[in-house]
Amino acid sequence: LPLATVLANPRLAAAVSAGLQEVEAKLADGTTVKDALAQPQGQAKGSILLIHEWRGLI
Repeated sequence: LPLATVLANPRLAAAVSAGLQEVEAKLADGTTVKDALAQPQGQAKGSILLIHEWRGLI
C-alpha cells in the first residue's frame, strides 16, 4: 500500500504497525538506534536494514 494511504487511515496504520517488532541495532560508531522490523509469514528470507536520514537527525 502507498504510505500516504496508510497514514491517512488511523485503523489501517494501527493494523500495519501491529505486525512490527521493535529491535535495536548498534552502528559502527557505537550509537544504538531503535528500528521497526517487519517479517513476512512463511520461510525466512534475507533482509535489508535501511536507515533514512531525516534533516540531519541521524
